[in-house]
Amino acid sequence: MPDTESLPAVALVLSFDVADFETWKSSFDAYRSQRQAAGILGHHINRGKDNPNSLSVYLPATDRAGVEAFFASAALPEAMKAAGVTTTPRFMWMTPVREAVVWDRETPAFIVTHAVADFDAWLQVYDGAFELRRSQGVVGEAANRSLDDPSVAIVYHQAESFDALEALITNPEILAVMEKAGVVSQPEVSWHISGWGERY
Repeated sequence: MPDTESLPAVALVLSFDVADFETWKSSFDAYRSQRQAAGILGHHINRGKDNPNSLSVYLPATDRAGVEAFFASAALPEAMKAAGVTTTPRFMWMTPVREAVVWDRETPAFIVTHAVADFDAWLQVYDGAFELRRSQGVVGEAANRSLDDPSVAIVYHQAESFDALEALITNPEILAVMEKAGVVSQPEVSWHISGWGERY
């Protein structure tokens, strides 16, 4: 079952494009100590399925204020530019509520964002469908609640293939679970190769 203990207080998914992944990753790795000093507890990188230079980086942290101060520092924009970041980063803040993510290897993954009628009721139904998701090929997952809009659930699923993930989101049983859970908006889905994870 996903972890309900020992979860970080907050997390950020930072999304942006880079000119070259390896160049950016080298610079990103060199900035590890500065991230740690800001209260960031690790990272998990997702590269776009269709554009591997489109990144969504998961950053768990001890508190939001320290991470916001880190990103507001005068030196960071130059460091990101030098690393080859080519777009303005987009910030998605969340409270992690469940985690059973594969950290140590690359896997296909998707991020699903949708509004729910009642988050606590949605989470109860989501928890109850854990074995169903596993039977459909999900090998890693996380559930989060948006900090900026508490009615929004952000779900992360990993599988051994994109075919398994595509079958999952069209599976009638899964769709019935979503309806029962009170999903009230059309889900927004982004597709990724996940990996390059590290806990600090």
